[in-house]
Amino acid sequence: MTSRVLERSVNLIPWQARHWIKRIPLVAGLQRLFFRKFLSGRAFLHTINAGPAKGLVYPISLPRDKAIWTGAYEAELAEAVARSVRQGDVCYDVGAHRGFFSGVFALAGASSVIAFEPFPDNCAQLQLLFANNPHLPLTFEQTAVGKDDGIVEFNVMPDSSMGKLASSSFQSDIESAAVLKVSVRSLDSLISEGKYPAPQIIKIDVEGAEVDVLQGARKTLFINKPLLFIEAHSRSLAAECTALLKELRYRVSVFEDEPGREESSSLEVCHLVAAPLASNAS
Repeated sequence: MTSRVLERSVNLIPWQARHWIKRIPLVAGLQRLFFRKFLSGRAFLHTINAGPAKGLVYPISLPRDKAIWTGAYEAELAEAVARSVRQGDVCYDVGAHRGFFSGVFALAGASSVIAFEPFPDNCAQLQLLFANNPHLPLTFEQTAVGKDDGIVEFNVMPDSSMGKLASSSFQSDIESAAVLKVSVRSLDSLISEGKYPAPQIIKIDVEGAEVDVLQGARKTLFINKPLLFIEAHSRSLAAECTALLKELRYRVSVFEDEPGREESSSLEVCHLVAAPLASNAS
């Protein structure tokens, strides 16, 4: 009983307050002490009770999923993603990690959400997440997404829930914890063979391989014109993504630069939002 109360204790804090509570020195210190003493190392199912993932039954593993448990995980971006979904949309979560944004898509009204993730540990988490939310239209594809189809090397990062394609330049100075062989597919290939319907929205978070994902989806972007949310892992990658998308008649903005955002694009990592230009726009 006590453990269950502790697991649900975060639900007693108003959702909006969870984003700024860590900035109050005394309160933040007490929160960290409570966390280390009572919750670190715990694994349990948690029903998120507020925010864009409200109602999602999420397999929490602490401390790894602390931000999801507290409701502070990329909160502003998650709200923007949820607002963008129209009823019946097909959404792709490319680099689904542990499935939080897949759940946000589904809860916002998507008719189908396809989560692409190559890393086995995260794949196990996704399968558990999907099994505990059988009412949501979630599909899992254990593959990396890139420019071409094939088998590639995948570097496991020191943070065991993170990984990247060996060809990615992101954090190239950090030694990998392990190297795996994984399948890689292009979105154009998957869609052209009829495996999945073309998407209306794509979220991309692939640790430095974002340009490859876009290059492997040129036909889809040109014909179907989905809305894109892209985590760009360096300024140079943001510039490459922007140039490629402008060629395909997209308007690209930096999410962190929007009015009211607390962070700015001066950060090395930023989020791009790419919307197709109207056919009559110059």
